[in-house]
Amino acid sequence: MRTSRAKRMTTLEGIAAAGLKVSSVCRHFRRFHDCSPYRYLLPRKMTHAAEDLVENGGLVKEAAQRVGFNDPFHFSRCFKSVHGVAPRDLPRYRRVN
Repeated sequence: MRTSRAKRMTTLEGIAAAGLKVSSVCRHFRRFHDCSPYRYLLPRKMTHAAEDLVENGGLVKEAAQRVGFNDPFHFSRCFKSVHGVAPRDLPRYRRVN
């Protein structure tokens, strides 16, 4: 499930490539991690996005696309739920704290 940022494979593509059923994989994943694959990956994606925003001073839209979000508004809501601050405010927040 961990891939480089340059070559992303969706969860469904990975499951299909392995010849497995999505429902079976999700059930086993949840048993071992106590959460869905999406909930497991979300904080990791948001951490990559935060690093990108701080290091590169990039645009929110670009950071969203780099971690697999097509909708920057959905990305912003997810980012704030994980980090407690809006992605556009992160560089400013990091300088203060």
